Amino acid sequence: MDTTRWKSILVPRHTYDEIVAAARIEGRTISGHMRIVFEFWKQHNLNKKDMALLAEQVELMKAQDKKEVA
Repeated sequence: MDTTRWKSILVPRHTYDEIVAAARIEGRTISGHMRIVFEFWKQHNLNKKDMALLAEQVELMKAQDKKEVA
């Protein structure tokens, strides 16, 4: 995980409150809880073609980030 750059997402306050509460219940950080939720979502909602497209898009974003840094 790239911890040198912070990223954030905006969610409605009630959603944030539920994420924080769920993370506390399970003894996780907010980030750790979000990773688990996202992995669960991917496994249950994306097919192999979608996963390949997701991986392709991530690689394109990484390449773009490298160009911006250079």
